[in-house]
Amino acid sequence: MMSVSFRPRADMKESMSNTDLRLILPELREATEGTFIKNVYQYDDVFVLKVYKPGEGTYQLLVEPGRRVHLTEYTRKAPRVPPKFCSVLRKYLRDKRLLSVKQYDFDRILIIEIGTEDESYKLVVELFGAGNLLLLDPQDIIFVAQRYRKMKDRDIVPKAKYELPPLRGKDLLSIEPEELRSILTDSKANVVRTLASRLNLDALSCEEICALAEVSPTHMVADIDSTTLSDLEEGTFAFAEKIRNGVSEPRIVMDESDEGEEELEYVTFLPFEFRMYQDLPSESFSNFSKAIDEFFGVSESELEDVEALDAYNKEKKRLEKIVEKQNESIENLKERGQRLREEGELIYSSFNLVQDVLGTVTKARDDDVAWDDIITRIEDGKEQGIPAAQIVKRIRPSKAEIVVILDGRDVALDIRLSAQDNASKCYEKAKKTESKVEGARKQIERTKEKLERLEVTAPEPETRIVAVKKRKKRWYEKFRWFISSEGFLVLAGRDAKSNENLAKRQMAPNDVFLHAAIHGAPYTLVKVPDEAPGEDTLEEAAQFAVTFSRAWQDGQTSGEAYWVNPEQVSFTPPSGEYLPSGAVMIYGTKNYIGRVPVELSVGVVLEEEHAIPVSGPPRAIENQTEYWVSVTPSNKKKGELVKELKNSLLQKVPDEKSELVVRIPQEEVMRVLPPGGGNVVK
Repeated sequence: MMSVSFRPRADMKESMSNTDLRLILPELREATEGTFIKNVYQYDDVFVLKVYKPGEGTYQLLVEPGRRVHLTEYTRKAPRVPPKFCSVLRKYLRDKRLLSVKQYDFDRILIIEIGTEDESYKLVVELFGAGNLLLLDPQDIIFVAQRYRKMKDRDIVPKAKYELPPLRGKDLLSIEPEELRSILTDSKANVVRTLASRLNLDALSCEEICALAEVSPTHMVADIDSTTLSDLEEGTFAFAEKIRNGVSEPRIVMDESDEGEEELEYVTFLPFEFRMYQDLPSESFSNFSKAIDEFFGVSESELEDVEALDAYNKEKKRLEKIVEKQNESIENLKERGQRLREEGELIYSSFNLVQDVLGTVTKARDDDVAWDDIITRIEDGKEQGIPAAQIVKRIRPSKAEIVVILDGRDVALDIRLSAQDNASKCYEKAKKTESKVEGARKQIERTKEKLERLEVTAPEPETRIVAVKKRKKRWYEKFRWFISSEGFLVLAGRDAKSNENLAKRQMAPNDVFLHAAIHGAPYTLVKVPDEAPGEDTLEEAAQFAVTFSRAWQDGQTSGEAYWVNPEQVSFTPPSGEYLPSGAVMIYGTKNYIGRVPVELSVGVVLEEEHAIPVSGPPRAIENQTEYWVSVTPSNKKKGELVKELKNSLLQKVPDEKSELVVRIPQEEVMRVLPPGGGNVVK
C-alpha cells in the first residue's frame, strides 16, 4: 500500500451531488408525499413549494435548479408580484396532491409527480450544469421550463417531449467487483477522473473513496499495482456501503478562513462523516435538510415581513381563542345535559314523595290558599316529620316553581305539572341540550378549518428565522473549551481524534497537560502564552477534565485529576511495550489534584448578533458571563435538557436579547454538554 497524506479540498462546495440527492430522498418523501401544494414562490432562481399535510401542518420544499433541493425552515417574504414562470406553476400546481418524489437513476435529476393516479403532471428538477426546472404534462410534453435551450443530445423547447439526458457510467450501488476492476484497469486518467467518469460521481465523493482506500487521488490508474488496485476497489465498495446505510450525523465542515486562524468558515456539507475531513471541525445536525439549509442560508431581503407575521399571529390567537371558548361551551352543554337526565331519574326514584308535594301544593292553590300560608303549612309539616314536607327547600311563586332536595341535590319542579310531566320535561331538556353539542362540534370543525387554511397561507412563528450574519467560529471551538477565571484558554478533546490532535498539534512547551484519573476522560490542555497559570486555573482545568469524563455519566459527585508538563507526555511506549493509537505515556511525577467536584455551569455570552453557548467550571463561567445556570448529572435525555437549558437562559437574559438565545441551534448547545443526561438546577 502506498503511503499517502490527504489534504481536504479548500474550495467551498456549491451544489448537491447525485449522492447527496440519493441520501436526502427519504427526508423529502416522508415530509412531502401525500401533501397538497398550497402555493409556489420564486426568489430569483430559488423556488419554494409550501405544502400541507393533513394532521401535521406545513412543510417548505426548496428547489434551486443547478444547486440544491431540500426542506427549509426559513420563512421567506412572498414577492408582491410573482414572476411569469412562477405564476404558471401556481396555476397548475396549487391545491394539487404531491404523489411522489423520485431520483432518476443515480443522476442529479429529481422528478416530483403531482396530480391524481389517473392524470399527473411532473415537476422535473435538474441539478447539473446551470440547472433547470420544467413542468411536464401527463404525456411528458414540456409545458413550461425555466430555461429553454438546444443541446447536442437533447432539446428543451416548448411542446417537445422531454428527454432525459443519457446515462453516464455505471451505477455505484449495483456494480459488481468484476465490472469495477474492468473499468479501472483500462483507464489512462488519474484515479479521481476515472472514478468520476466511469461511476458518475462528483469529485468530492471520488476523493473520499481515495481517502478510504489510502490511495493518492492524482495517481494515474495505469501506474498503480495490483495491491493498490484492490485497496481502491475496497474503498469504492466501502463508500457504496455508506450510501446504502443512509444519512448518519449529517454535518457542516469548517476550516480556517483567509481572514485569520481564529475565524472559521463553512467548507462543505456532508450526509455522513468523510475520512478526508476528520481533522477539521464540524457541526452536526438532526437531519440532512437542516445541514444544507444552514450551509446556504438566506438573504435578508427574502425573509418574511414582520408586519405580515404579526397580523398572522393576531388572527391565529383570535381563532385559537374561539376554539377554546367553543370547547368550553361543549363541556358546559354536556354537563347540563347530564345534570338534567340525573334530575329526571331522581324524580322517578322519589316519585311518590314528589307527587305528594306537587299534589298538596296544587290542591291548596285550587282552594285559594295564599302562598304565605302554603309555606307556613309546609314548615309545620317539617316539624311534624311529614316526609313530603321535609324534602321541600323553598317555593318560588313568581316562577310557579318548588325546589325539593332529592338525594342531596336541589331539583326544581314546575308546580303546574305532575311528577311524571316534570321528569319528562327534564329528559326533553336533556335531549335538546345534547343536540346542541353536535352543532357546537361542527362549529369547532369550521373554526379549525379556518386555522388550517391560515397555517398554510402564513408563516408559522416557530419556523421563522431572522436573517443574521453567520457566526464565524474561533479555531479552538473544534475542541471543548472555556476561559479560566484567570483568563487562560483551556481546551479538551471531544473524542479520540481530537485528543490526539490536541496532544500532538496544539500542545506547546509552556502549556499544561491534564487528565482525569478515570478511564474515558479527555486530554485537557491549559494554553500558556507566557506567565504560568495559578492554582485557580489548574483547579478549574482539573474540574473540566473530570466533569467531561466518564464520571458525569456514572453520576459521580467528585473525582481526581493530575497535571504534567508537555515534556512528560510521549507517544512512544517503552521498549517492548505497545501503545494504542492516540494514547500517550506520562513520564515523571504526576501532580494530583484531589476531591475535584463534578460540577458544570452553562451560560451564554451575548454579542451584537449572536449568543454563544459556553460551559465549564462554575467559577470560570460566572466570571465570563452573568447569564448562566448550573447543571448536574441525571438520566434526563439530552434533547429535553437542551430545551430546559434554553428556557432557563431565556429567563435570565434581557428581553431585547432573548431572540439571540432563541436562535441558538440545538446542536450548539449539545456541543457544550458532557456525554449523558443532566438536570438544570432550579
